Amino acid sequence: MLLRTGIAILLCLLINAEALIAQKKGHNIRLKLDNYTEKEVVLGFYFGDKPYVKDTAEIDPDGYFTFKADTLLPCGVYLFVLRPDNTFIQFVLPEDSQQFTMTTDVKDPVGKMKIKGSDDNKLFYEYLAYLNKQRTTVDSLKTLLEKVKENPLDSARIVQQSTDIDKQVRKYQQDLIQKYPKTMSAKIIKSSIEPEVPEFDGADAKEVQLKKYYWYRAHYFDNINIADPCLLRSPVLHPKVDNFVSKVIPQHPDSINVAIDSVMQRVKDNPEIYKYFLIHFLNTYAKSTIVGMDACYVHVAQKYYCNGGAPWVKAEDLEKICDNARRLEPILIGKTAPNILTRDRYNRLVSLWDVDADYVVLFFWAPDCGHCKKAAPHMVEFAQKFKDRNIKVFNVCTAVVTGKDDADTPEKVHKTCWDGAAEKGFDENLFINTYDPYIQSRYKQLYDVQSTPQIFILDRKHEILMKRIGADKLIEVMEEVIRFQEEHKKNGRG
Repeated sequence: MLLRTGIAILLCLLINAEALIAQKKGHNIRLKLDNYTEKEVVLGFYFGDKPYVKDTAEIDPDGYFTFKADTLLPCGVYLFVLRPDNTFIQFVLPEDSQQFTMTTDVKDPVGKMKIKGSDDNKLFYEYLAYLNKQRTTVDSLKTLLEKVKENPLDSARIVQQSTDIDKQVRKYQQDLIQKYPKTMSAKIIKSSIEPEVPEFDGADAKEVQLKKYYWYRAHYFDNINIADPCLLRSPVLHPKVDNFVSKVIPQHPDSINVAIDSVMQRVKDNPEIYKYFLIHFLNTYAKSTIVGMDACYVHVAQKYYCNGGAPWVKAEDLEKICDNARRLEPILIGKTAPNILTRDRYNRLVSLWDVDADYVVLFFWAPDCGHCKKAAPHMVEFAQKFKDRNIKVFNVCTAVVTGKDDADTPEKVHKTCWDGAAEKGFDENLFINTYDPYIQSRYKQLYDVQSTPQIFILDRKHEILMKRIGADKLIEVMEEVIRFQEEHKKNGRG
């Protein structure tokens, strides 16, 4: 009995040792291509939303391109990039099986593919070949359908054939996933399958549609583990998450922020994926030109970066991110606009909050600003159009006293602002013209005025309804704002 136990332990140790030796061999991926005249192939890989170059191999004397090293490559979907036109051949790379050979013809890489040493890639290319075959059949049916579209019976028969093919493909996918659940091929295929929305009862079609939407949103990630590190190096993870946040979720900052938080919660245990998406979300909303989306930037910055959730960021860069978020937070859409006290042409204080109007358009402009000069006619047109609708324009000339030269004395700044206002047509019957030569109101900081022109639309309660829109769009936007606010009042939400 002891002898048998000793033999069993020895066999177990030998098996484990063999596994370790195999792992130490690292990766050895060989490719042979018929009808390929170039002498070089590039090994690439996906990372997030972009492909990157990993290695380059020249042709061996035996006609193979070999990518070999003592280390394992990170798992994922890789590609051989072919010269000179950068066409590519994809393959899957599991975590622990990275020694295999692929042989094919560049004229038909899927159909002529032969693989030794990788069951996962055999599975992957069998699936691709199956898809190609079904796609050819479907294309033929589409051509035939066009020819018989005037015949209802023939059209119905062809449509049914296409539907049957879709069902066959779905069954093929489900069978493969069920039989080989741990393979890279199964992960990639499963992630491409949309959750099947059940039917819901209800007499109201709109209500039924809403139920389907909420179900779909709740089950959107059923077929993909977005915390799987292998999928970060594939073409499926980034578009799946990005589609959820930018299309499936209503495009309102509050809804988007909830979606971002749900994604970050799912990936929090994988540092690499967590870092990738946190950087992606911050950059996406930092660059967004869509009005109001700076609220998403502020949310990501304050909740994650400024609370120690991004340890990879340098201290000086982190301070810039957090400072930017602090400046933007008070002037997000929906916030109460900060009050400012500026001065009229007689140096009397004028309070923004004292303006009696249903809507106030706050307009920052500079006398020497070329864009302001282009914006001026639009602002005049706007003021004339809305002068009888209890909407007022509060202008702030941003020229300041610097004390650096004679051109910036208080008298000359005053003259510059009021000459500029007259030149641009900012008549005092249409505009509330003000300036703040010493920036005592701190408007530059409070409204983050780093350039001009800048436009904010406020309601009677000084809530920011819209901001940073072009003067040429102001009339259109104002009409839309009024319509939206009136609908809310009718529905008892205003």
